[in-house]
Amino acid sequence: MNNLLVQLIQKGKVRNLQDLKSAYHRVIMKTHPDAAGSDRYLESYLGLASSFQEARAYLAKSQSVKHPRLSFFQQLHLIESLEMPYAFHPAENMEKLLHAKEAAGSELLEWKKEWALLYKDADREYVRIKTEKPFGPYLKHALALNVRPLMHDLIAFHLTGRDLYAKQARQNLPGIMHQLSENHCVALREFLSLLLEDAKKGAAVLD
Repeated sequence: MNNLLVQLIQKGKVRNLQDLKSAYHRVIMKTHPDAAGSDRYLESYLGLASSFQEARAYLAKSQSVKHPRLSFFQQLHLIESLEMPYAFHPAENMEKLLHAKEAAGSELLEWKKEWALLYKDADREYVRIKTEKPFGPYLKHALALNVRPLMHDLIAFHLTGRDLYAKQARQNLPGIMHQLSENHCVALREFLSLLLEDAKKGAAVLD
């Protein structure tokens, strides 16, 4: 592929149409006969319009490719945002929440089909512990209050690519996993372990 603009897309240096326009403008300025001080780049300059159209079509095609791993975490983020304002009482958003969970399950089927049933079981356990009332000093025994930040950090890592979130997700991890075992959240514990292991491969947004 001799199209420089397409090469920039392939290398990840151009991610959207605005990036492409900026790259096109830079190349135009370098190859314009006035800027070059001669006609040595004239042929390249005259061919840039067709190169831009080719690159634009290539970009559109590449963006239309589905990324179920990223889409799965995007749906988890939506679920989190639908639940968050109501402190684990999402009745007001129930229809949207059910739709988001179905969408998450569909994306997971495309990404990791073998995890699909485990995700459903894990979600049921997560819903159960969210409805449990906190008790004890400082609400320490509200398991959902410990799992929720872990889930948030995992989601944030995959949507931003920031390693800070991955590190935060592993803080207090042995204690949380122990609590999950004690509360018979076998599926949730296993699913979180799989997500944490998968995170070592890098953030979904960078796939």
